[in-house]
Amino acid sequence: MAKRQMDFLESSALLSQYGIQADGRQVYSILDAERAADAFGYPVAVKPVSEKIIHKSDDGTVFLNIKTKSQLQQACASIEEKMGGLSGENREGLLVQKMAEKGFELLIGAKQDPGFGPVTMIGIGGIFVELYCDAAMGIGVLARNDIERMLTKTQAGKVLDGFRGQRYDKEIIINLAVNISKLMAANPDISELDLNPVIVYEEGCAIVDARLIRDENIVKPLAENIKQWKLDSIDAIFNAKSVAVIGASRPGTQGGVILKNCSKISKLYPVHPKLAKIHGLICYPSLKDLPEIPEVGVFAVNSERTVAIFEEFCRMGGKGAIIFSDGFAEMGRKELEEQLVAISETYKVAFIGPNCMGVIDTFTGLNTNYIPEQRSVPVAKPNCVGVISQSGGIGLELLEMFSADNQNLGKWVSIGNAACTGVPELLAHMGNDPKIKIIAIYLEGVADGLKLMKIGREVAKKKPVLIIKGGTGGGAEAALSHTASLAGSHEAFKACCEQAGFYLVEELTEDPKILVNVISILTSQPKTESSRIAVVSVGGGAGILLADQVTEEGMSLAEFAPETRKRMKALIEKNLKPEQQSQSETILRNVGNNPIDLFGNCNDERLLESIRIIDKDPNTDVIVAAIYLQVPLLSEYLPERLVELKEELTKPLIISPRGFSEYVDRCRKYMADKKLHTYTVPMMKPLSIAIKIWKKYGHSFLD
Repeated sequence: MAKRQMDFLESSALLSQYGIQADGRQVYSILDAERAADAFGYPVAVKPVSEKIIHKSDDGTVFLNIKTKSQLQQACASIEEKMGGLSGENREGLLVQKMAEKGFELLIGAKQDPGFGPVTMIGIGGIFVELYCDAAMGIGVLARNDIERMLTKTQAGKVLDGFRGQRYDKEIIINLAVNISKLMAANPDISELDLNPVIVYEEGCAIVDARLIRDENIVKPLAENIKQWKLDSIDAIFNAKSVAVIGASRPGTQGGVILKNCSKISKLYPVHPKLAKIHGLICYPSLKDLPEIPEVGVFAVNSERTVAIFEEFCRMGGKGAIIFSDGFAEMGRKELEEQLVAISETYKVAFIGPNCMGVIDTFTGLNTNYIPEQRSVPVAKPNCVGVISQSGGIGLELLEMFSADNQNLGKWVSIGNAACTGVPELLAHMGNDPKIKIIAIYLEGVADGLKLMKIGREVAKKKPVLIIKGGTGGGAEAALSHTASLAGSHEAFKACCEQAGFYLVEELTEDPKILVNVISILTSQPKTESSRIAVVSVGGGAGILLADQVTEEGMSLAEFAPETRKRMKALIEKNLKPEQQSQSETILRNVGNNPIDLFGNCNDERLLESIRIIDKDPNTDVIVAAIYLQVPLLSEYLPERLVELKEELTKPLIISPRGFSEYVDRCRKYMADKKLHTYTVPMMKPLSIAIKIWKKYGHSFLD
């Protein structure tokens, strides 16, 4: 059955089961419309009840503030003509309503999302709802605190809170939204729902228009639990003591690169039917010829052989697999991928892939990346960061970004087609691993949204989960309601992140670098739980730009204490040249304001001492220093001295070297090698996210 709009009688009957009263009376003749208007009392409104007319305002079929019987007759006749007649048998009629008094217009709506199930939305309503796009969403059956959180994300919430002293019945709106979420969860065949406008008053509200769309073909998503045997297999992969590389080959081939990259595994077995040795290791013609049953199998052979050998591996007692091989669902061969999944389910052996770059585990030395180190980056030393990527390319980009910033990684996974092991399973594994303190994820599609949200909520209680999401744009399916046109799949995903406690990085061009910089700040700086920022600059322009970014990202510029201002003025004054003494009052007038300009004649001592002074300021939480390392009076030893200074400081020091010369690059590399990371752009967005994470978790993530 295709989607269809329910009429007023059907809609109001269902809404009433959840304590929701829609205003009006559905009639099938002009005479009955007159009787309804007499019963309500003029003025009234009249509109069509018809599957043929979805967007009534756009079609000019909504008549408001009708004050006389003759006006009503004219309006009804106009609607009847556009409908092609009224019919009680077909339930094609008119809706007559008492004209609602003016108030604040809201939209409360909902839709069934294919990945997350029922999604409820609240925001500014009325005829300009798509223009304002002021809406926030929540997934599943919502509680009062969920609706309150959603309202804080909207302009509608500010109005309900009493903007400019105007009072509205916020409580009735919260209850209405909660009941809509319950209705949608209990009735998965209701694909779209609009209450628009809901006119809210100082006391009570009026539901002026209710639009419900029924679609009996909807498949309700399920929040499956993660199977324990899958977690056991993933644990085995990340604790690999013996690994067989099926398809290992000579240097220069993909199988050869994978084998070489896995060389830190003590029990490493190349499997190739024709070669005797590879990289100095004895090569075995098949799995049955190995001296022991390998715990982990890495597959780099064609898809048909992968299926056959994977079953043999499982039957022998292997514990987990990484299937690098392609030629499965991504090339239209879904049946081969389904065979892998069936084998996995039969033998209770999970695999990562197929069509993936697999795993880098810096704790055990497992590295199935098929890119040679000389073309990419060497494996980092172990640290507390875990990375999960749905894209091999973005995963590689993140890996190289970390290396470029001299940052380490703990675990890195490219999941490929995720036929057996998806993001939720790997998130659960890293959530349970005490060695991993921060998790970063790159997502494109979300096939198992409820599972991701369920697992994510538990993991995010213990450690931060940062997400960048690809595929946020693109076309949308035609929608019959305002809600469906606003609540696309990305909006539902944002609601998932809010409810699970994820940190979603949304910038479409800089997002990988923002994510890397968040992790860099967390793992290299002492924690702070407040966001009063001091900006120091050698040259005023950079300081002003950074100060603007501070406030744009919701942080505040520190108001320095009187003692700090006094010390800063004394520092600048003692460096004034004799000819400047007569102008000292003018020069010192703005010293001690934030941002602080140390002037172009700044030397090492002035810069370092100003940072020391600010570090002791009671009103400052973070120091941001914009430094033109190229200026003549700053010495070549400044990077070394900044590294030493950081050891003295109690507060985070975020250094922004300005410019891109070779000299600046050398200085940045020196400082990064000494664990003093520096940032060109972006830095303020990452800093704001890092402060939120410190505040939520209350502890340091120093590497």
